[in-house]
Amino acid sequence: MKTKMIMLIVTVVLVMVNLQAGAQEKFSLSYKMEKGKTYRYLQGSIVETTQEMGGQEMKMNTDAHSHLKYVIDSVSADGTMSLVYTFEDVSFHMKGMGRDTTMDMKDKANKPVRAKLTAVGKLTKEPAHDTVKPGRSSFSIGSLTSVNFTRLPDHQVGIGEKWSRVATDTTDVGEGQIVYKKNIEYSFTGKEKKGSHDCIKIEFKGSMEITGKMKQMGMDLAMEGSGDTSGTIWLDAALGLLIEEVDNNNVDMTMALTGQQQMTIPITQKMTTTQSLTE
Repeated sequence: MKTKMIMLIVTVVLVMVNLQAGAQEKFSLSYKMEKGKTYRYLQGSIVETTQEMGGQEMKMNTDAHSHLKYVIDSVSADGTMSLVYTFEDVSFHMKGMGRDTTMDMKDKANKPVRAKLTAVGKLTKEPAHDTVKPGRSSFSIGSLTSVNFTRLPDHQVGIGEKWSRVATDTTDVGEGQIVYKKNIEYSFTGKEKKGSHDCIKIEFKGSMEITGKMKQMGMDLAMEGSGDTSGTIWLDAALGLLIEEVDNNNVDMTMALTGQQQMTIPITQKMTTTQSLTE
């Protein structure tokens, strides 16, 4: 009887030790892409848009895909990476409002862009030397694609811990910009295998506000709205590589048109965006 009791006590103690060891495990998360290497990501976006015009509801579904290439020129002592990124191709399929259109945008893909990426994910583009501005009819693939690195915490984190960030992102759309302000909470939820990679799994959720001004066909467009965002990130902490990310965004907004015509258009949009490392 005593032997069984001792074995039970030892078992409980060992379980508690393992639990405490797991709880105390901390990770320093950072991006560590290597000098001289090239990394490619496949990006995809599925967008469902519903809008009202003249009392009539109209729906549009858009499916966009792109390949994004990063070439790492150098890595400084503090881990900052100097890189060049290029969208190698962009294509999309749009269906709705009486149209069914597929477009291959290879000839419209961005020129190589030089940038610096810090170890925690702050991306800074270098000023472009090309002073020629695109024409009014030029299509901006920035409305379909984006370069995004989740900002990592600058301190060690363990499973179950959370951190937050307020972010402002700007997207160029034709002759104008759309500004997204996000308040996001991240949570380190555990470890998970993704393909051949042992990953840190991070989940996030938050709110967003949207404002924008544009010009199109001689009219001024202004928009404002709000919504929510959520998603999951898989990061290979040992290699310092983003392996996959899934973002979900739901937005309700209003677009006001002034100029040749004047009207207000309510818009609801659901978008799922994925990006994954291709090997």
